[in-house]
Amino acid sequence: MKRSGFAPPSAAFTLIELLVVIAIIAILAAILFPVFAQAREKARQISCLSNMKQMGLGAMQYSEDYDEYNPPVWQQDGTRPWWHKLDPYIKNKDFYACPNDTLSRVSGSDDYGPAVSYAMAFVPNDWGDCSDPVVGCTAIGNFGPAGAPLPKITSPASTILITERPVWYKGWNQVWAADNYCNYGDFLYGGGGSATSPTIPRGAAIHSGGSNYTFCDGHAKWMKFEQTMVRQGNQPNWAQLQAEWTTVYTDGWRADLTTCPNSTAPNAVQSETPGMWTIIQ
Repeated sequence: MKRSGFAPPSAAFTLIELLVVIAIIAILAAILFPVFAQAREKARQISCLSNMKQMGLGAMQYSEDYDEYNPPVWQQDGTRPWWHKLDPYIKNKDFYACPNDTLSRVSGSDDYGPAVSYAMAFVPNDWGDCSDPVVGCTAIGNFGPAGAPLPKITSPASTILITERPVWYKGWNQVWAADNYCNYGDFLYGGGGSATSPTIPRGAAIHSGGSNYTFCDGHAKWMKFEQTMVRQGNQPNWAQLQAEWTTVYTDGWRADLTTCPNSTAPNAVQSETPGMWTIIQ
């Protein structure tokens, strides 16, 4: 049989076809990789939110055992931070570390122990009664939720109890940075950061530009910092709160009630009120 002089058709791709396939793969990767990154961040946010929900439940159990008082930030003598007080109810130190908190807790010979990424809402100098020369200041708060009696918290669902405040020197074995407030610089802008040059991680924007918060009724949710500063109902403004502050605290040594910005933006102005950061709503 006589063979044809024509070669059989080739099954190989041409260069143009390969380039088209590569271009399509590159386009798909550019679309999907950010989606995958967002999904991973969402998973970390949910894991952190679960941690904070557990802490909210632990705080509620604590209040049941201690005559309906929230846990204080510290013991009266400045020892035992609030996470030690919740530990009997939670019994797992892993719950106190946010997955986005990648800071090392070791510096030279200092080992601060397992990471603690969270802090209790506390109005600076809101130490309660300081008239007892033996006991010193009580842990009862009159403006913030830390150590406050539950009947005094009129809007527990909108009063922040626990926040995210990752700091490299805050670990299980020490008491520093156990508190947080709406004007703390490292919470708003990160350690050593500023409004114009924030650093990472920063508690106020640690999850997709926002943060998780635990409230006094035990629930937890993600919010932007600006949402926490919104005036609650007929909440008194700063001047009215300052007048109440000086009425409640007549000892003379305390600084005035400090104000907070209404956002983390460089051009932020003073908020109208402390928003969700105080029990007075």
